[in-house]
Amino acid sequence: MQARITFEGEHVDMASPDEIAAGIGVASEVFSHHQADPLACAAAQQKLEKNEPLTKDEALLCVVWQTAEDKAFRAVTLNWMVRGDIDIWLAVSPDTQ
Repeated sequence: MQARITFEGEHVDMASPDEIAAGIGVASEVFSHHQADPLACAAAQQKLEKNEPLTKDEALLCVVWQTAEDKAFRAVTLNWMVRGDIDIWLAVSPDTQ
């Protein structure tokens, strides 16, 4: 199943279409580099956030997710002057197209 990569958060509307595209691009590169399904990574990350036990594979998927999210956030906010408490995060959903 294909994944649709997006961003969510209170400040996501501050990002330009080019910044969003840059963030999606780098996140996609991370998932591709690690041959990881973004939906599986997101599911593993949700388990981690709920303090549910993880398998070794799920823990690795969390690392991939966190790497993708960090690089995507940095790509989106690269030219922003404010570096404080910015509420933007990576999100994926099944692509229904």
